[in-house]
Parts: sequence; C-alpha cells; structure tokens
Amino acid sequence: MHPPQQQPQRPPAPTLQYGPPPGQPPMGPPPGWRPPPPKERLSTLNFVLVSIGAVFVVTGLIIVLIRQTASTSPSISASPSNTPSGRMEVAKPTGPQGRAYVAALKEIDPGLAVNKDRAIRRGIAICDRMLNGMDNSKYSLPEYVVLELSGGHATINEEQARQVIQLVAAWCKAA
Repeated sequence: MHPPQQQPQRPPAPTLQYGPPPGQPPMGPPPGWRPPPPKERLSTLNFVLVSIGAVFVVTGLIIVLIRQTASTSPSISASPSNTPSGRMEVAKPTGPQGRAYVAALKEIDPGLAVNKDRAIRRGIAICDRMLNGMDNSKYSLPEYVVLELSGGHATINEEQARQVIQLVAAWCKAA
C-alpha cells in the first residue's frame, strides 16, 4: 500500500477590504472628476408646441367620437311611448294569441314549444326588438331570433327565424 499523500497547503486568500485602509480618511472622487451635467429640459418653445399638438389630437378624437355617436344613435321618433327611456312597452299576446303562437312554433320545431311560458317570453323579447329596434346590435333581426331561440331543445336556421318573426308580427303591438 501507498503511504497517504498530503495535500499541498495553499496560502490563505487575501480578504477584500471596502473603503480606505484603516486609519486613513475616506476617499473622495478622483482628482479632476466632475458630476455629469444636468439633463437638458425642454425649452419653453418646445413645451408650448408639444402642448398645442396634444390639444389638437384630443380635440380631433372628441370630434370623431361625437360624429360616430351621432351617426349610429337611433333618431328619436314622434311615436307615442309609455316608458321614460323612449322605448315602447310591448303588449303580451292574449290567451288565444299565445296558444296559436305556441302551436305554430311547434310546427316550425317542436323543441321551440317545450316550455310554453319561455316560448311566450322569448316571443315578447322578439316583439320588443321589432318595435324598438336592435339597440345598435351587430346582428340582424333574423340572426337575433336564431340566437334567441336556438339551444336547449331546438336549433333553428334563418329561414325558420323569419317564420317566427312572421308569427310574432301577428300579435306584436305596443302596449
């Protein structure tokens, strides 16, 4: 067997010392050092020009928004209204009208008439859209009807939606 080898000893690592050596005053900046110059500020003229530009941009945006709102908002008609918001209240179908409506829905798609109360409520919602408009909706009335009535027990297409609109129009009127 070999005798155990000894590892060579290394000298201790020097310790890092922060700041001046002991007993000496703190060190200052090196000779000839000056602080950086202050950052240039906008001159008064530049400030005024930027401010005026900002006012023009904001004014232009306000004008565009006003024009868009004016062109897309529905005009107020002189038709009678029973609500403070200017919307017409929708009359519910009478008993015989409701029964005829639900029976006709069953002919279009039996799933539309599974819940008679829900069928009437949805018909009233469609009537409201017919009388008061689509409230800036991205959907046409037939598309709205498809979305309103499809799901659950029935799925209808736009042709069936047009048939439903004709059924609702038979009893739909302002209250």
